[in-house]
Amino acid sequence: MRHRTLSTLSRLERWTLYSILIGFVAGIGAVIFNLLIIAFETVFLLSIANYSHRMLIENPLLEFRWYLFPLIVGIGGLFSGLLVYSFAPEAEGHGTDAVIKSLHELGGLVRRRVVLVKMLASAVTIGSGGSAGREGPIAQIGAGFGAWLAHLLKATPHDRRIMVMCGVASGIGAIFRAPLGAALFAVEVLYKRDFESEALIPVTISSIVAYAIYVILMSAEPALYVPSHEIPPIHSLPLYALLGVIAGLVAIVYVKVFYGMRDFVFKRIPIPRIFIPMVGGILTGLIGIFYPHTLGVGYEWIELVLLEELSLELMLALIFMKMLTTSFTISSGGSGGVFAPSLFMGAMIGGAFGALLQGILPEMVPSISYFAVVGMASFFAAAAKVPLASIVIVAEMTRGYELLVPTMIASVLAYAISGEFTIYENQVPSRENSPFHMRALTKEMLRRYKVRDILMTNFITFDPHDKVFNAIKMMIKAPYTAYPVVERSRLVGVILYRDLAKLSSEEAMSTPIFKVMKRDVPLALPDESLDVVLDRMLSYGVNVIMVVDSPENMRLLGVVTEDDVMRILWRQNRRATRWRMLR
Repeated sequence: MRHRTLSTLSRLERWTLYSILIGFVAGIGAVIFNLLIIAFETVFLLSIANYSHRMLIENPLLEFRWYLFPLIVGIGGLFSGLLVYSFAPEAEGHGTDAVIKSLHELGGLVRRRVVLVKMLASAVTIGSGGSAGREGPIAQIGAGFGAWLAHLLKATPHDRRIMVMCGVASGIGAIFRAPLGAALFAVEVLYKRDFESEALIPVTISSIVAYAIYVILMSAEPALYVPSHEIPPIHSLPLYALLGVIAGLVAIVYVKVFYGMRDFVFKRIPIPRIFIPMVGGILTGLIGIFYPHTLGVGYEWIELVLLEELSLELMLALIFMKMLTTSFTISSGGSGGVFAPSLFMGAMIGGAFGALLQGILPEMVPSISYFAVVGMASFFAAAAKVPLASIVIVAEMTRGYELLVPTMIASVLAYAISGEFTIYENQVPSRENSPFHMRALTKEMLRRYKVRDILMTNFITFDPHDKVFNAIKMMIKAPYTAYPVVERSRLVGVILYRDLAKLSSEEAMSTPIFKVMKRDVPLALPDESLDVVLDRMLSYGVNVIMVVDSPENMRLLGVVTEDDVMRILWRQNRRATRWRMLR
């Protein structure tokens, strides 16, 4: 029986194998990350402060060491800052944004050390009480493995991006037990108004595998416990639409506060950057003294809203207290995600809105929990610009499928109301605006043209026995960085202006060109496509390339300049713009 290798597998078979492998490893990574958070919570909050959310819920009169919160969360911020800024500065903040930037600008490159640094720094931040979630860290951890596998397989940038997205989907699908929502998140989060649709099948496979690994090793219970729901009455849908509008407006405030804290507070503190997360931790701990609900992930308090056991006043306060603590923790450079805090705020917004309506229109509000679930999805849809993923993730986390219609209405409205504001600042509007796709589109446009289409035949040439001084006089008046040296119609070399400029006046007067010309020069052939030629120009650092009939004869036919190539691109872009305006 003949053994099959990767090279003999079909593309579908290879990608199925890659997706399963990424999902398996990311699922294991999600389990380890979750256990690390539990360990650090036990060390920092339970052992030192005698505090956990569950303990306070079960015993409201619990005596815990609240006065230690600023110290504990500050120490967590210090550890995080030391780890991140010493070993992998790109692991600061909420992680997902760094992955988005990598996918747009670096073709999905993620340094291998980021995985370990992000895992430890985020576990310390969250475990010590920092107001952050697990989505950003686990997305970056999964992305790191996807990038490592791509490096191992010597994958193209295109395939590496898909592997990184598989890693993102795997981590989120596992830790939130929401495989379909995580797959949608991975392809939707890169853009404000677009999808990376070609990655959908691989990321779905990875997400399912990671989810299966996680539930086998940890728990198959939904991430949030929600009482069973009935389908809301049709006449209550306008109320959910109004909730969507409110969620969208509060999301704008959240984004402004989040980045305002970073740009106008933490960036202006005159201490080394490595200590700034500690300052954010201390501020978070100070709010935690009065509102311990805002420390850590806080799912326990979301469940209390869903069980209708929090007062209206407390829910209203927690919206803005959580907004502040999340901004303190993450905007200062602390390591953690923004998904869980967004769910927390969304649940409080929905719960408070439902509680208000229940006092006015009790027959239309059978349960506050309906509005809390819808609030979670719509707030994250607005803040993160991922309406479809938000709807599905929250439905999977709560098993609240009966609320799909009101959730869709509220999420779409919240997304629309919030406009261009997003918690992921590296998102771009669409694929057309992504640097990665712009490069690919540029190559595709240039591939249609051959060198002969734009060949310039009227060009300055130099004899190898001319003096450098004469060449400099002519080159000063011309815009190009390189010129051909020709003898008997054959190209024998190229002179670069940067080389000639190094010579003194005396040397230039006496030195013949053949002594300073380059013989190993970039060449183009008439039938080569312009995308190949442009890459060659950029790699050699010149804005003109010599065109010869063949490498053997070396007869100079003319030159192609960077300006000529750019003119082709400009013309094609103008045509494309006109076409879009006519549609």
